[in-house]
Amino acid sequence: MTADKSIKLVLKKIYDRESLVRSDLRNLYLTCMNLTGMDLRETNFEGARLNHGILNGSDLTNANLANTDLKNASFQKANLTGTVFSNALVSGANFTDVKGLSEEVKKYLISKGAKGL
Repeated sequence: MTADKSIKLVLKKIYDRESLVRSDLRNLYLTCMNLTGMDLRETNFEGARLNHGILNGSDLTNANLANTDLKNASFQKANLTGTVFSNALVSGANFTDVKGLSEEVKKYLISKGAKGL
C-alpha cells in the first residue's frame, strides 16, 4: 500500500470512528485532529504531531507517545495505562480525570507543563 493510500485509510477510520488498535502512525501530522472516544490501544504515534488534538475518553492503553508533540492536546477521561510519554512535548495538555497514570508519570508530565493532574 502506498503512503498516500494508507494516510487516506487512517483518516477515513478517524472520520468513521473505527478502531486504530496497533496502528503505525509514526511521524504523522495530526494537529487539531478529533480522536475522542477512539480505541487507540498499542498504537505507535512516536514523533507524530497531535498538538491541539482532542483525545478525550480515548483508550490509549500501551500506546507510544514518545517524542510526540502533544502541546495543548486534551486527554480528559482517557485511559493512559502503560502509555509511553518519554520526551513528549506536553505543555498546556489537559489530563483532567485520566486513568492509569503512575505517580512517576504524573510528576514527569507536570514538570513538562501538563495540567489537570
